[in-house]
Amino acid sequence: MGETCKDWNKWAEEIYWTHFQTIHFSQYLLGDYDRQLAIPKKFVDNVKKKLPQSVTLKGPSGLTWDVELKTIDDTLFFNHGWQEFVKDHSLEETDLLVFRYNGWSQFDVLIFDGKNLCEKGASYFVRKCGPTEHDNGCLTKKKAREGSIDDVHTPLDDGVACPSPLNYVSDDSVTVPSEQCIISLVSNKRTRQSARSVGSKEPATCGEGVKSAASDDAECSPIFKNSPQGPQYSSNRRLVSEDEIKNALLLAQAASSDDTYLVVMRPTHVYKRFFVYIPLEWATNHLSLENQEIHLRFNKDTWRARYNHNRVRGYGGITGGWKYFVIDNNLEEFDVCLFKPAGQMDGSTILDVSIFRVVEEISPRTLLTPPRKRGRKNSIKIH
Repeated sequence: MGETCKDWNKWAEEIYWTHFQTIHFSQYLLGDYDRQLAIPKKFVDNVKKKLPQSVTLKGPSGLTWDVELKTIDDTLFFNHGWQEFVKDHSLEETDLLVFRYNGWSQFDVLIFDGKNLCEKGASYFVRKCGPTEHDNGCLTKKKAREGSIDDVHTPLDDGVACPSPLNYVSDDSVTVPSEQCIISLVSNKRTRQSARSVGSKEPATCGEGVKSAASDDAECSPIFKNSPQGPQYSSNRRLVSEDEIKNALLLAQAASSDDTYLVVMRPTHVYKRFFVYIPLEWATNHLSLENQEIHLRFNKDTWRARYNHNRVRGYGGITGGWKYFVIDNNLEEFDVCLFKPAGQMDGSTILDVSIFRVVEEISPRTLLTPPRKRGRKNSIKIH
């Protein structure tokens, strides 16, 4: 029994480091933390090949800092640019920082007081000070100088119903509503009107386009994580074994190529939220970095879906018709999907989807929460 658990844990670790799109680590601030910060060795050993020489740190406020990575005596550090991040956030010794790596070049950072282990509220109201054309000499949003609507209605954080790579990773991840979410809850109508007055021709939406025209999940309202978020399902599939899960993954890996993207299905893909995170690198190579309709093709059938790209956060994902693709094809947790670009249809990118099931028997899922009254659109499935 002990060996079986040990093997399972080893396999789970491998899946986490090789297939999860977002990875977390934490670090206490000690010693010369104000000059540089060491990155945990285990994290570096697993992702160093993916890391560029310079990364972006995104604080709770939504502001970003460019920081260079430097190796000293086999230890990788946040180095040049880290000092500004420390200063602007008034970081102190024993503070605890939680880093979320997006699989490309950005780390989202949460900041906690090491003495009471509570989040530092001031970190959500940081301003980058320096010479600018603003009278107060400070920026409240990196793009404020460009007259972007982002300074009025920035993407909501992971505590809301908007799709997020954090939701992909885990169902019990740390989630904290952003300042903008609180503002929206108090006066959402006024915020949207302000966003339009900046010069936008379209109504402001939650984030950089997380609204899908092809789905009843399209609304991106300021709903917190524990609030109702549309239909949720439970699986009626029999219990599956470790060997069955491994076999599905091995078959998918054997079929993969340089232009494919492999995703192991998680609950947030197939039972709730229905969002598939797409890494920036793959999207750059095979999709345009903008909101767009795409077609998901499996066997002889095709489904319309949406790829929504968030320029501010630097990631995108498949939403909208993805839910119907999941339901129609009876996808379950641990099934593996392999996405492969396959040309165009009516000006939209086609992604061929290969499905590697953990078990072949199909057991219809149970609907736990009712869908919204608008119901399903018949145009989702093309043929």
